[in-house]
Amino acid sequence: MRVAALLSCLFPTLAMAGPRLNEIQAIGSHNSYHLAPPAALLSTLKTFNKDAGQWNYSHPPLAAQLDLGVRQFELDVFSDEKGGLFANPLGLKLAGLRGTKLPPHDPDGLLKKPGVKVLHVPDVDCWSNTPLLTGGLTEMLAWSDQNPRHLPVMILIECKDQPEPPLPTKPELFTRERLLALEKEILSVIPASRVLRPDDVRGNSPTLREAVVQKGWPDVDTLRGKFVFCLDNTDAIRSRYLEGNPSLEGRLIFANAPKTDDPSAAWFKCNDPVRQFEDIQRLVKAGFLVRTRANVNKPDEKMRDKAFASGAQWVSTDYFAGPERVAFPDDRTVRANPLRSKGGVDPEP
Repeated sequence: MRVAALLSCLFPTLAMAGPRLNEIQAIGSHNSYHLAPPAALLSTLKTFNKDAGQWNYSHPPLAAQLDLGVRQFELDVFSDEKGGLFANPLGLKLAGLRGTKLPPHDPDGLLKKPGVKVLHVPDVDCWSNTPLLTGGLTEMLAWSDQNPRHLPVMILIECKDQPEPPLPTKPELFTRERLLALEKEILSVIPASRVLRPDDVRGNSPTLREAVVQKGWPDVDTLRGKFVFCLDNTDAIRSRYLEGNPSLEGRLIFANAPKTDDPSAAWFKCNDPVRQFEDIQRLVKAGFLVRTRANVNKPDEKMRDKAFASGAQWVSTDYFAGPERVAFPDDRTVRANPLRSKGGVDPEP
């Protein structure tokens, strides 16, 4: 039995307080939804795009990743209000011209349904273990219901709406209205009571930033069984989301803050822990949350070690399973934060 649990049983009034959300580190998965295009199609795509070989990787279902201890996920999402926008990708047509036979692309017709879609690049790298956002969230909620004491799960949402010529599919623009519709779609699956929202952290503080820096984050144990949604975007989409609610008043998703003194400042994306090592440490020491990466396209021990030492609370990787698995010492997927922990024990995932 772990020390904290033992103390709680023997001496309830002396039980050690659990760590706060910013006092832990957790392993996450990069492009959590990704499935490699069929091998026969991939060879065709390589003749058109020399970088297509980088798409040759597949992740297990989201619930299986949760079973492996992954506690941060990344979903690239596209608006598809009427349905069918991504149902007939160019890649299938290219394969057909070459006489290449492929397995069914969307056997259950999910892409024909209205609703936010989850995929990487329309037309060419569009295979997903959760084509519908609501489907992926339903899967994760079911797992959460079966494992109610899990650490809070961060879901990083990147809203994509820019065309990629010469690819023919033109994504729908993520207007302010569509961003708010995205919130409603999330809440159609995940109950509001199971989400840590910016207002929950802000409380009665004037801004979210002041609450984070002066009061800090909630205890992890009070957040078990919950989800935290964060917006990956740093472009016009972020500006639209912050419009009218600069401190994320009433919003569901934590925005990747423009700067440390912004009213919305709570978490930051710093993808390069080697180049941004000192920046990450400053942010973590100030009380902010940070997500970084342990590798890009292939295993990278230097990048992994820097990510761990930086104190970033979420370390995302493509290698959360298998022989090249990225994990903390003792094969843990969660541990006390090296910059923020106060000598406490590693929390259970």
